[in-house]
Amino acid sequence: MTATWCLIISLTFLFGTVISQSNINVQKLYTFLFTTNNYNTLIRPSRNQSVPLSVHVIFTLYGISGVDEIEQKLTATGWLDVEWTDELLSWTPSSFGGLKYIYYPQGKVWKPDISLQNGFSKLEELGSKFISVFIDSNGLVNWRPFQVFESKCDIDSTYFPFDRQTCHLDFVAWSLSNVDVHITKGGKGIQLAKDVQRHGEWEILSSSALNLVESHETKVRFTIVIQRKPVYAIINYIMPILLLSILDIFTFKIPVDTGERMGYVITVWLAYAVFLTIISDSLPQTSESIPIVSIYIMIQIFIATVIVIISAIESGCAHLSDDESVYYLLRELAKKCRKPSVQSEPEISKLLG
Repeated sequence: MTATWCLIISLTFLFGTVISQSNINVQKLYTFLFTTNNYNTLIRPSRNQSVPLSVHVIFTLYGISGVDEIEQKLTATGWLDVEWTDELLSWTPSSFGGLKYIYYPQGKVWKPDISLQNGFSKLEELGSKFISVFIDSNGLVNWRPFQVFESKCDIDSTYFPFDRQTCHLDFVAWSLSNVDVHITKGGKGIQLAKDVQRHGEWEILSSSALNLVESHETKVRFTIVIQRKPVYAIINYIMPILLLSILDIFTFKIPVDTGERMGYVITVWLAYAVFLTIISDSLPQTSESIPIVSIYIMIQIFIATVIVIISAIESGCAHLSDDESVYYLLRELAKKCRKPSVQSEPEISKLLG
């Protein structure tokens, strides 16, 4: 048994070494990278400053927080995976106990000033101070800032509640030109988180990413296509409006001389008014595009108003006495609309006389 252990120890010393990583190795590496090498966060980490630094960006969408039709705003939650190679933060692992990677606070290393170009809020540094970046021995840096992004989105509510919206999130290095930094999408560009949060009103249909190059800058555009879930609007808005329009049709089944028709049509008209008051806050309030459902409601109100006027005239005519003449406007209208073969009583009397 003793001979076996001696053989194992001898082979270990001959053909390999035992590598152990300690806090002392980490401390020495920190001192080597940031003190001995005089690391400066203001200097772009390229040994050849004439070559632009490549930065790869991936956006992971965690969920849609809300869509504001009035302000034309999309609120999305997610995080970015930003990767680049920092040539000033590389080391030989064997010199530091085999240490292959470290974590360091994001504010103490150089990173591109990536921001949301079409955002609503003021420009701020992505992420938080407590977030650390991942650095491996080859100088590869991975930065994952988590953020609630508020971006501009052109809302077209014409087909409400069956509308579909396409929103963009444009990320750009704000103060660095394409001579300094070249931003491109990494991997698939945009992806959904495994535990993506569902929204009660909107559903994510698809997503895509695109590299854009302009005259002095490069940027990555992430596109999110969302569709409104129409069930709530159908039950609470569309169906009641359709039922009220059906009630208008049955107005003329009520006898004129009963006196109940006027009360019926006014009740239906008031129901439209009260119902529109209730749902006005839920409909998209914008002048850029008018929802078809709003146009339909206005048409139904116009028809209901015409029915009220007709019912009022019919009720008045039904209660005229025999010695009262029909309204002048109705007589003239009847003359204009009658067929040429139809003659009035005075004309018939002249022919018979």
